[in-house]
Amino acid sequence: MDDTALLRQTIRRCTAVLVATLATLGVSLQSSSEAGFLLILAVISVVYLVVEFIKVSPPAENPGSPSSTDGEK
Repeated sequence: MDDTALLRQTIRRCTAVLVATLATLGVSLQSSSEAGFLLILAVISVVYLVVEFIKVSPPAENPGSPSSTDGEK
């Protein structure tokens, strides 16, 4: 990944953490009947964070090094 992609990923993750924190705080401060939307928002942001941290990207291949099939001649 290049620097721009990593920065965008970091911003998305930080935003999700802030949304989850603020939504959870809002749920705790409101009555249970009024906090439905905030609860859904908190759950969605936590699920997004879990998916982001579990998702493994394949390692980028180095274009300068030969692949394993090229060296077996």
